[in-house]
Amino acid sequence: GRVAPTDSTVLIEGETGTGKEVVAEWIHRQSARRDRPLVTLNCGALSEAILDAELFGHEKGAFTGATEARPGLVEIADGGTLFLDEIGDMSPAAQVRLLRFLERGLFRRVGSRREQTVDVRVLAATHRNLDREVREGRFREDLFHRLVVLRLRLPPLRERPEDIAPLAEAFLGRLRGRGARLELAPDARAALGTHAWPGNLRELAHPI
Repeated sequence: GRVAPTDSTVLIEGETGTGKEVVAEWIHRQSARRDRPLVTLNCGALSEAILDAELFGHEKGAFTGATEARPGLVEIADGGTLFLDEIGDMSPAAQVRLLRFLERGLFRRVGSRREQTVDVRVLAATHRNLDREVREGRFREDLFHRLVVLRLRLPPLRERPEDIAPLAEAFLGRLRGRGARLELAPDARAALGTHAWPGNLRELAHPI
């Protein structure tokens, strides 16, 4: 709640399944940019070459198959929020280009010499320990410090067992919204509390 109204870059850290994307969406909805786009890029799902074009766009003829100019996600997010999911999986070369964008707000489409500027707020998320990644040379220290203006850690379910039952009820509520008539039996509720849930919220949703 304190982070959302600011315009600062936020790094959201947590294990897989802890709800990092949900938190990023909530931050955007509570910000002054709520009426502008929230654009998400999974940095670990794309190759380095494709990531560059997706993030910054490309001009017609910039590479094989580029039959028309296309804006990148930073342009689409102009005035809104850019959410970089799994930023710890970004290649070193892509890290350099992202750093330049964060430092100066400038970018160039692939195949263009013209620099452009946009107004975006950046939220980033990772399941990796970026402090360790920096120490071991896999993540740029200067980019790291650009990302940790504000820092949120989402604890795993095993560290907050009191949240298991309310979360289970929330998942049930979604099913009730589709017309299902369901209640969580007391023995089922007790059983949920005995599991460590290594997959966190994502794993909890499946048995519900």
